[in-house]
Amino acid sequence: METLLIIAGSIIAASGTLPYIIATVRGTTKPRIITWATWSLLTGMASWAAFSDGQLTGGLFALMGAVSTCLIVLFGLRYADRSFEKIDAFCLGGVITGLALWLLFSNPAIGVWAAIIIDFIGLVPTARHAWRAPHEETAITYAAVLVGGALAVAPAIASGNTSVTAIGYPLYAAISLGLVTVTILWRRSSLAAVPAQDSTQPAQR
Repeated sequence: METLLIIAGSIIAASGTLPYIIATVRGTTKPRIITWATWSLLTGMASWAAFSDGQLTGGLFALMGAVSTCLIVLFGLRYADRSFEKIDAFCLGGVITGLALWLLFSNPAIGVWAAIIIDFIGLVPTARHAWRAPHEETAITYAAVLVGGALAVAPAIASGNTSVTAIGYPLYAAISLGLVTVTILWRRSSLAAVPAQDSTQPAQR
């Protein structure tokens, strides 16, 4: 049962990218390719760290995240925003630093913590965009990660396994993207009475 919940949670979280991919192909969403590529590296590092510590929960959840973000990169190659900003350089440098520290100290928890911290920094522009232009965001994508992350970590927490390599990344993803989901829905509701603005330009992350 525990394994089934972990698998189900990981699949639900990853499936949330499908609406995002469809919106990208249709041209209504224009992902920043370097940002999503960096997230692919981060989730890949978190997955590797969790599996190396024998933690199925964190490893499988992050692995599914890596696969789904890679798919967005692949589908977004034709439509992507290829700009490169300072925050992208910082995040890429953070991935390399986190990986180096993990290997240097032989501590996979460092890799997971690095992924969480860098991911959060990279999420700030998306959270800001969700606040400013909630109708340009795909809320179901973030909600799926919230549900999937909660399902994935529930068995581990129930059994008392609260190590960072086991639940760190999926718990962080559930909380952070859950907050983004709430922001999108609340802002949409609060702006409902405001006359709609021109939304012909694709959203950027």
